[in-house]
Amino acid sequence: MPLARRLPAPAAGVDLNFCRNPACAQYGVLPDPFKRPNGSPPAPPGVPRGAVPGGKHREFYKCPACRTTSRVKNNRAVVEEHERLRRLRDVDPCAPACRAADCANQGLPVREHPELYQRFGRTEGGDPRWRCKGCAKTFSSGKAARRHKRSDKNRLVLDMLCNDLSLAKTSKISGLSYRDIYRRIEFYHDQVRSFVARREDFSRIDFAEAGSRFATDSQALTINWPSRKRRFPVVFQHLCTAHARSGFIMEASFQLDPEISPAEAEAQSFAAQEDHISTAFRRHARIWTKSEFDAHLFRLAKAAGLTQVEEYGLPATGSMLRYDVMQFAHAMRLRDHIGQTDAPLIFVMDGDAGLKQSFTTVFQPAVSAGRAHLAIIDFDKAMTNDMRNCVVADGRTDLCASTGLTPNEISLIPSEFFAKILDEEVAVRLVGEPVGEWFQYPFPTKSEPNKRVLLITDHPGLEARDKAKLMRLATLRSVDSYFHRFRSNVRFASRPQISTNGPGRVWGRHHLYDPVVLSKLVEVYRFYHNWMEPGVDGKTPAMRIGLARGRIYERDLL
Repeated sequence: MPLARRLPAPAAGVDLNFCRNPACAQYGVLPDPFKRPNGSPPAPPGVPRGAVPGGKHREFYKCPACRTTSRVKNNRAVVEEHERLRRLRDVDPCAPACRAADCANQGLPVREHPELYQRFGRTEGGDPRWRCKGCAKTFSSGKAARRHKRSDKNRLVLDMLCNDLSLAKTSKISGLSYRDIYRRIEFYHDQVRSFVARREDFSRIDFAEAGSRFATDSQALTINWPSRKRRFPVVFQHLCTAHARSGFIMEASFQLDPEISPAEAEAQSFAAQEDHISTAFRRHARIWTKSEFDAHLFRLAKAAGLTQVEEYGLPATGSMLRYDVMQFAHAMRLRDHIGQTDAPLIFVMDGDAGLKQSFTTVFQPAVSAGRAHLAIIDFDKAMTNDMRNCVVADGRTDLCASTGLTPNEISLIPSEFFAKILDEEVAVRLVGEPVGEWFQYPFPTKSEPNKRVLLITDHPGLEARDKAKLMRLATLRSVDSYFHRFRSNVRFASRPQISTNGPGRVWGRHHLYDPVVLSKLVEVYRFYHNWMEPGVDGKTPAMRIGLARGRIYERDLL
């Protein structure tokens, strides 16, 4: 009789369930996945056993060596989401291909599969036409905006959407209706996906020269309530990883799958009959269904001792992803981009436990080889500008007292030598500090006052000077700066206001009601930031990282 599993089966060769503590000797070692009742054969020699306690939906693996617990994850759900994110960036939606939904050749490009099509003359405008051999339907290719009646407005609308103009003002200035603007957003999204699929090739980048430090964080984006009967906010997580030196956004994930509707998600869940199975072992565990989401809110209220939890809801279009699944898939996509480099990697994130678990899991080989370091930082975000200046001044006074230099002398030191002075001072203060504990960085910056750093990959063999350098480089400034720009330049992403119609309800005057549109704007602005918007040095992030030699203009995209 086969043994029952206590840990989920691998999916496509991916198994995420093991000890996730980098300081443990069994870090990355796959444990025995089977239940072994009395009378059953023992686990193979050398395979850690551990324990898998916890109730339904809350199972975790407890390492027998370090006693650290790691939440059990659904391998299949993470692999499915990783594949969806891959298709979003790697598949060109504008490539000539059959578009018939019931055809076996749907989406297969002519360039890669010429045997599936035959030339079928040209259109009246002179564009080449093909006929699919599978369904006998024809399609053509040509300029992307060839069917637009007012294509001269495309550049103007793109600039307005990415520079803090509302939908009403965009419509008023451009003379286009709301419906036409929404169609333009779909058009921009397809053009961005096509450009990214052709041009974002990270294998051409030498990260040893361009820099191999990355910052990951998330922000909450809100849409207005989709129904007058239930006025609740719908909140999505926008998860981004930025290349620290260039500011290039390597990966941006939005917590929505627009390809599956809530009704389809409920139907899949009902047909699978998996209510009695834990989420980690289900066939469909990538997205939230309404019944599971409501039950989750009830459990949160019960755990907090509340009679009811603050109302949140699911979107009316598209399906909301489980955030932990998206975090793991996001880390796997980042590994796709930089997995071939031999440069030492530094990953910086905030205190989100899910991010820590996902990065320690996905980058386990690099961490075990000593080629990657992970750092968590924390700082006082609520400080006013004057308070931040005081904290920075105190740190500068401390530095002057330690080095014997005056403030004027310090201000004249070149940045590269100033960094070495900081590392030397911090290295002295790290002597005697416990390994793997939080450290209060003595010389904070204005963007991160009272910064504390936790080096997850810390170990006794790490030199104090190297540790000091890692703590200086541990910053979220690149990704936080992008989030600030996104909220400032995309009016639909502004922070919500408190509604006057009901206590505690949030409502945004310029917020969207359709999350699918917001998900497309997330991709469009990522491209606009990376390829089209130069900084004070006159270069775009794509130019700094080495993907482009010049700025991409609207005419190049459209």
